[in-house]
Amino acid sequence: MKKLLLYILLGLISPLKSISQNNLYPVFEIKYDSSYKQVLDNSYWQLLEDKEGKWTIEEVTSPALSDKFHDSLSKQPIDTTVHVYWFRYRIKNVMSTEASIALDSHSEQDDFYVLKKGKWEHFVTGHRYPWNKKDGFKAANYIPVILQPGEELTIYNRSYMDAKGIRNRLPVDFVDTQKEMEDEFYNYYNTGKSDYFSMNELLEAFIIGLLFISIFFNLFFYSIVREKVYLFFPLFLFFLGVNRLYNIASSYTWWVVPSMNKYVQYLGFAWAFILLFLVQFIRHFFNTFKKYPKWDKFILGLAILNVLLTLADFLFPTLPPGWGTVLMLLVISLLNGIPFCLLITLLLFVRKANRFQKLVIVGALPLMFFYGVLGTIILIPKLKILLPALSSWVSVNFRGVEVICIIWLVVLFSLVLFLRYNELRKENAKQALEKQRLEREKELERNQLIEQQKIDLEKQVIERTKELKLSLEDLKATQSQLIQSEKMASLGELTAGIAHEIQNPLNFVNNFSEVNKELIAEMNEEIQKGNFEEVKAIAKDVTENQEKINHHGKRADAIVKGMLQHSRSSNGVKEPADINTLCDEYLRLSYHGLRAKDKTFNATIKTDFDNSIGKINIIPQDIGRVIMNLLTNAFYVVNEKKQMNIPGYEPIVSVTTKRSLSLGEGRGEVQIKVTDNGNGIPQKVLDKIFQPFFTTKPTGQGTGLGLSLSYDIIKAHGGELKVETKEGEFAMFVITLPV
Repeated sequence: MKKLLLYILLGLISPLKSISQNNLYPVFEIKYDSSYKQVLDNSYWQLLEDKEGKWTIEEVTSPALSDKFHDSLSKQPIDTTVHVYWFRYRIKNVMSTEASIALDSHSEQDDFYVLKKGKWEHFVTGHRYPWNKKDGFKAANYIPVILQPGEELTIYNRSYMDAKGIRNRLPVDFVDTQKEMEDEFYNYYNTGKSDYFSMNELLEAFIIGLLFISIFFNLFFYSIVREKVYLFFPLFLFFLGVNRLYNIASSYTWWVVPSMNKYVQYLGFAWAFILLFLVQFIRHFFNTFKKYPKWDKFILGLAILNVLLTLADFLFPTLPPGWGTVLMLLVISLLNGIPFCLLITLLLFVRKANRFQKLVIVGALPLMFFYGVLGTIILIPKLKILLPALSSWVSVNFRGVEVICIIWLVVLFSLVLFLRYNELRKENAKQALEKQRLEREKELERNQLIEQQKIDLEKQVIERTKELKLSLEDLKATQSQLIQSEKMASLGELTAGIAHEIQNPLNFVNNFSEVNKELIAEMNEEIQKGNFEEVKAIAKDVTENQEKINHHGKRADAIVKGMLQHSRSSNGVKEPADINTLCDEYLRLSYHGLRAKDKTFNATIKTDFDNSIGKINIIPQDIGRVIMNLLTNAFYVVNEKKQMNIPGYEPIVSVTTKRSLSLGEGRGEVQIKVTDNGNGIPQKVLDKIFQPFFTTKPTGQGTGLGLSLSYDIIKAHGGELKVETKEGEFAMFVITLPV
C-alpha cells in the first residue's frame, strides 16, 4: 500500500519535476516597472520549432520535447518554412512591491501559458487574431500580469508568424506599468467609443482634407511657375496624405477587420516617399547642391537609400540569417536619421536665409525636431530608461504633437509658396513692362533705321536695276546653254542605245552578204557543169538573201534617221506619228543605253500598247525627248534600288498606252504611263520635281532640267504630265495628250 501511494505521488509530481529539471536557463529579475518596455536578453529565453504546428502545452513541457528547447543564440528562428515557434522564459519580481506588467505580442497569434501557483493560465492575442476572442488589452495585443513580491513565473509562448513576421520578430519583451496600459489602451481601444478616439479620427480627417487642398493649391502654382519646388511639395503632401489614411485604416482594421491588416500595411510604404520628396523640396528651395554640395549628396543619398531599403523590406520578407533584423534597424534608423539631417540643414541656413527661407525654417523645425530627436528617444530602449518621464510623455502625446507639427508645416509651407508665387508674378509683370518699354525704344530706333535704309535702298535699286538687266541676259544665255546640255545628255543616252540597236541589222547585212558571195561562187561552178536546175535554186536563195539585206539596211536607215530627228532642233510643226512605235523604240534605246554604261544591269520590261490609237499629231522629236527622259529616270531608280541588295527584289519598268474617247466633244485623249518599282519619290520633294534645276541625283549626274523640260513640252501639246508614287514602292508618270 505504501509503495502504491509512493508511485501515485511520483506520478503527480513528475510533470513539475520535468519542468524544473529542464529550466536550466536563468531567471529574468524584474527590478522596476516604471519604464515603458523591458527586453529580455537572448540568454534569458529559449525556443523550439513546431514544424507541424500541432503541439500542445502538455507536449512541449513533457521530457520528450522539453529537452529540445535550445538557446536562442545558437539558432535564430530564420527557417521561413516553419511558422509556429514555442518560446519559454522565467521572470521574477525582486521588488518589495507588486510588479504590474503586460506580455507583448509581435505575431499574428500568440498563446501565452503562464505557470502560476502550479497551474497553467492560458491567454490568447495577436495582430490578426479575431477581436472578440482576444484576451487582455485587445488593440495593443497586451496580456496584463501582476507578480507579487518574490513571485516567479514560468511563461511559454506559442507564436504563429508568417514569413515576414519570422524575419522581423523582436526579442522577448514585456511592457511595464499595468495602470498606464489601462489608461492608454483598455479604456481607449476596448470600448471603441471614447471621445479621444473619435477626436483622433476627426483630426486625421481634417489633416487629410488640408493636405489635399494644399496639393491642388500648389499644383496650380506649378502649372504657372514650372519650378520644381512647386512640384516636390505637392508630392510630399500626397504621400503624407496616404500615410495619414494608413493611420486611420490601420486603427480601424486593427480592432474591426484584423484580416485586412496585411493589405493596409502596404500604405505605410508612403513614409519612404514622404522623406524623399521633403528632402527634394528642402534641397531645391535652399539650393543646398550649390552651397553645400557634399552635404546635399549625403542627405539625398540617405533619402534614396531609405526608399530602396523600404522596398526591400516589403518585397523580400525572407532574408538570410540576421539580415532581416539589420534591414529593419536600418529602415528605422533612416526614418529618424533623415529628419535629424534635415534639422541640421535648416540650422545651417538660419543666419544667411532670406525671408522666405526663414519662414520655411520656422515651419519645418518643429516637425524635424519632433521626428529627429523625440522620435529617437522612444525608439531606443536605453534612452527610454534614462529619460522615462520624457519618453512616457512623448509616447502618450505622440499623435497630438505630430498632428500639430504637420499642420504648422503645411500651412507655413503653403503660405511661403503662395507669397513666393505672388512675388514672382510681380517680378514677371515688372519684367513685362520693362520689356514693353525696351520694345518701344527699339521700335523707334528701327523706324529711324528703316527711313535711312529706305533712302539708301532707293539709290541701290537704281544701280542694281542696271546690273540685273545684264544678269538677266546672262541668265537667259546660260539657261539656253543648260537646255542644250540637257538635250545633248539625252542624245548621249540615245546614242548608246542606238549603237546596240544598229548593230543587229548591220550584222544581218554582213552575214547575208557573205552567204551571197559563197552562193555566187557555187553558182558559177554549176554553170560550168551545165547543171542549170541547181543554178536556178542558188539564184533563188541569192534573191531571198538580197531581200533580207535590203530589209535590215532600211531598218538601220530608220534608226539613223530617228537619231538625227532626235538630235536636231524642233521646228515646232506637228505631224502624224505612231505613239506605240515611238514608245517601243525609245524603250529599247534607253534600256540599251544604260546597259552600255553598266553591263551588270538587268531589268524586266513590260509593255501594254493599245493598237487602236493609230497615228496622232505630235512633234515627234519633243515627245520622244519626254519619253526618253522618263524611261532613263525609271531605269536609273530601279538600278539604284537593285544595288541596295534587297532580298527578292527584281527591277521592273513598264510602258502602257491607252486611248479614251470623250463623248461630249467627239474627241479623245491618249495616256502614256511609265511605271517603275524603285524607291518612289519622297513626299517632301514631290512638289519640287518639275521645278527647273531640281534634282535628287548626285552632283554631276543630273542637270535638274529633264522633268522641267518634259513638263513644258507636254503643256505645249495641250496635255498634262502627272505623277503617282508611294515612297519605297513605286513611281508612275502619266502623260495625257489630246487627240
